[in-house]
Amino acid sequence: MDLHGGNIYKLLRNGKEDILDYSSNINPFGVPETLKKSILENLDILEKYPDINYVGLKKSIGDYNNISKDNIIVGNGATEILFLYMKALKPKKVLIVSPTFAEYERSLKDLDAEISFFKLDEVNNFILDMEKLKQEATSYDLLVLCNPNNPTGSFMGKEELLKLNNHLEKVKTRIFIDECFIEFIDDWENKSLINLKSDNIFILRALTKFFALPGIRLGYGITYDYNILNKIENIREPWSVNAFADLAGKIILKDTQYIDKTKKWILEEKIWFYEKLKEINKIKVYRSNSNFILVRLEEIRAEIFCKLMIEKGILVRNASNFRFLDDKYVRFAIKDREKNRKVLKIIKEVLK
Repeated sequence: MDLHGGNIYKLLRNGKEDILDYSSNINPFGVPETLKKSILENLDILEKYPDINYVGLKKSIGDYNNISKDNIIVGNGATEILFLYMKALKPKKVLIVSPTFAEYERSLKDLDAEISFFKLDEVNNFILDMEKLKQEATSYDLLVLCNPNNPTGSFMGKEELLKLNNHLEKVKTRIFIDECFIEFIDDWENKSLINLKSDNIFILRALTKFFALPGIRLGYGITYDYNILNKIENIREPWSVNAFADLAGKIILKDTQYIDKTKKWILEEKIWFYEKLKEINKIKVYRSNSNFILVRLEEIRAEIFCKLMIEKGILVRNASNFRFLDDKYVRFAIKDREKNRKVLKIIKEVLK
């Protein structure tokens, strides 16, 4: 099984065409038109190196988040920022809230770090037990938390996370928090930890999901720990953000029409899709705060279910390779209403 789920290119190489990809959590509105137009008008940037310090890009990201550009590090996707942070920090003991994104663990493999996992309990619908975590995390150098979490869609509120940070700061346990899906949360600007301004926290972000740009590879990190920022800058490869990614970050973060349209869509569609999934027999559906929904199959294994869905033209994320999830779990992206109706119909057919 592929580490990150459905591999649509493998299916295409094997002759499977017209596949609807529900394994990838990408905004169904696609690449913003403002960026398409800007790329066509600026093809000559291919002849130049981008600014090695990415001052304009950082300024755009800073304006978008209402923070200073001096607190931002940019990279070739969020994954590069993750790996750079771990190399810069070199933690000895790390606690990862799981099930979650597999790259957190991989980023620590070559650092001789002792890795442990804090289990999100299915009985509690994968909602984080904050009191238990506060106690357990105190014996670690670093706590890794995805919020909203992938693949469960669970989300921890700002006030609870502030209390957690206040507790862990005293024992020198740092927090790495992945907010790559936070823009799919209603009123996310007031729920992010960005404005906490604690040098104990490092925040990971990406433009991949919300702006439908997985192919452009642009991520960024935010922290008020200038020591860590300097360490990352010193080990980062030069020009890792290409010219089109640099341009994208300067254009799309100002595209308020695209942003507002996406916010309206996800607010309505994730509720509608969740309620419709709940009406289907033989599955358990977990409420999500993001643009994907985790489902537990009651009478069929995930591998078989995914195979049957592919035969009907739908690629679904087999979630059984997430730590603590068994062979009954799958994850669905949330698309537009027309595609969602089609997928709901096919799910019912397959489960029969």
